[in-house]
Amino acid sequence: MSARINLVVAETAAKGTAPIRANLIGTEAVAKGTAPVRQSYAAMEAVAKGNAPLRIAYAAIECLVLVGSPPTVSTEKFPLSAGLTWSVHVAPKFKTRVADHVSGREIRTAWQQYAIYDLTLSFDVLRGDATQEIQTLQGFFLARQGQYDTFLLDLGAVTQNRTDSYVTTGAQGMGDGTTTVFTLKRTVGEATEPVGYVFSADLSAVYVAGVLQDPASYSFTSPNTLTFNIAPANGSQITASFRYYFICRFATDAQDFEEFMANLWTLHELKLVTVIP
Repeated sequence: MSARINLVVAETAAKGTAPIRANLIGTEAVAKGTAPVRQSYAAMEAVAKGNAPLRIAYAAIECLVLVGSPPTVSTEKFPLSAGLTWSVHVAPKFKTRVADHVSGREIRTAWQQYAIYDLTLSFDVLRGDATQEIQTLQGFFLARQGQYDTFLLDLGAVTQNRTDSYVTTGAQGMGDGTTTVFTLKRTVGEATEPVGYVFSADLSAVYVAGVLQDPASYSFTSPNTLTFNIAPANGSQITASFRYYFICRFATDAQDFEEFMANLWTLHELKLVTVIP
């Protein structure tokens, strides 16, 4: 973990001969473990004796503690049970700043290139008998410590839509004779976005200009990075077939499991949020 500290010094000025006393209190920032911390604090005391006018200008101290590397993506898979029911909510969202110009026109700034998905699942019946359905799901939530840990979701198994889990000879980019590293993607209508997590064993085929590539000619690194030994030729289309998962976390730190009969439970609303690796 590295830290960056920026300090803008205070300026004080007084006309005449009146004495000035200015005390600037510094900033202390502490980060425990790997959690990032950002703290801004500054205080000033200025005293002018007599009638001399006093001008004071100062800016706060900023202290940033930066995480040296991104958090590790968990490869634990979300446990689906026979109690999963309809409906399923898949809600993509972006972050856009919209401001009004004096002319009446809008100024829009996109703060997020790819969508984050809010997912909502429902479980009508989770059995507490020897099948251990309620224990499995509840234990999975407890092991993740609520929102803290990530996990992998097979969305296609939830939506019953194969394209939510598999890409078949999908476009992954165009060769330029220089680039060797490509991020695996999926196409949804006219949009293309990186996939969450692909296991190396689930990358079944890679093609360059329609020609199946020898696995020895490239390497793959989870979650989604494909690297060629030699850059594909300029203008050659790269396609691939693979299975992928959405990287998710729980949207809240609490879940309401309801037992409506002996050893029969329900979970009306389970909210998940996708995470970009």
